[in-house]
Amino acid sequence: MKTHKDILIFASLLLIFTLGCQKEEIEQPFPHSDFISTGEWQGDYWPTNGWRTCRPEEVGMDSEKLEELNEEVQTLLKLHIDIQNVLIVKNGYIVAEQYFSDEYGPDSLHRIHSCTKSITSALMGIAVEQGFISDVNIPMTDFFPDYEIENLTAEKQQITLEHLLTMSAGFEWYEMEYPYDDERNTFRSFVNSENRVKFVLDRPMSAPPGEEYSYNTGISHVLSAIIERTTGMRTDSLAVENLFNPLGIKKFYWPIDAHGVAYGGNGMRLTSRDMAKFGYLYLKNGLWEGNQVVPKNWIEESQKKHIPRKYILDYYYGYQWWVSSQNSYSAVGYAGQWITIFPEHDLVIVFSNQFDNNNSFQWSTPERLVNTYILPAVK
Repeated sequence: MKTHKDILIFASLLLIFTLGCQKEEIEQPFPHSDFISTGEWQGDYWPTNGWRTCRPEEVGMDSEKLEELNEEVQTLLKLHIDIQNVLIVKNGYIVAEQYFSDEYGPDSLHRIHSCTKSITSALMGIAVEQGFISDVNIPMTDFFPDYEIENLTAEKQQITLEHLLTMSAGFEWYEMEYPYDDERNTFRSFVNSENRVKFVLDRPMSAPPGEEYSYNTGISHVLSAIIERTTGMRTDSLAVENLFNPLGIKKFYWPIDAHGVAYGGNGMRLTSRDMAKFGYLYLKNGLWEGNQVVPKNWIEESQKKHIPRKYILDYYYGYQWWVSSQNSYSAVGYAGQWITIFPEHDLVIVFSNQFDNNNSFQWSTPERLVNTYILPAVK
């Protein structure tokens, strides 16, 4: 019996074969620059002031295999599968990078959607390390003594900060069950609510805390509110001082809600190279230029398989990170935004896309390209 992944691979090969048989000449998509990097490996460094590049072979990767990746992306673009950027960092050097849209380049801000969640998690780890929060076992309700929380059952009072981080709080929430334009999607009501934090806190319970995973962008927004309430700084301001400045990230956009809370679960914009910096920080266990920017133990907890992901096989959820059963973990956002880290290969991969999230072939494209071309390119 064929698996879902087998079907996706077969569909891709069929599409490529079909295009290869067409005699009609199709205009080449933007751009025409080289995908494979040039240059020599010049030793270890920190990319605070900018990334260095080198030939893939300098750090043990196969250029020909990566060029096959580039060729398939060109084919997918002709099928209107909107891949906008691929960036590969190996041993701290960019070995392949391309922007497949004239709207984006190395200095362009790109909407990273739910990759925002992983950055919020990093800031939560910093807040814990700095003593603003004692530990992850504090009940959620302790952070909101001024709220008259509805549906305040004994189970809701047992929700802890860790339950929020792992999206296992047990709230009744339907975000993955329906498309985002469906009125039954809870995210729609959350976005349109007068007070987004209170909307989440007021939700009825559907399961005991810690027993069931349920994807919930509202929970990530509550995490941002907790950061602000405990540190006295808005989440984006805390990020500038404790995360972005150390990494040399100077350009970003981070929206706030009507009550002044920075979005915790979506909405951020970063350049792809700065997305790679954030991934590289986690690859280096939170260390940057000799400073422990994010606590090492927080990085370790973030990539643990705390709870199985619902509906998505072979993935677990950590502290606002997707954890694969194949020794990698990722920050993932709507429409195909990925920051994937392979610690054993010293590898960070960034995808920025504009996919149809309801199309399973498009949605799974980054993972398929990684498994078909990028990992096999590692010698």
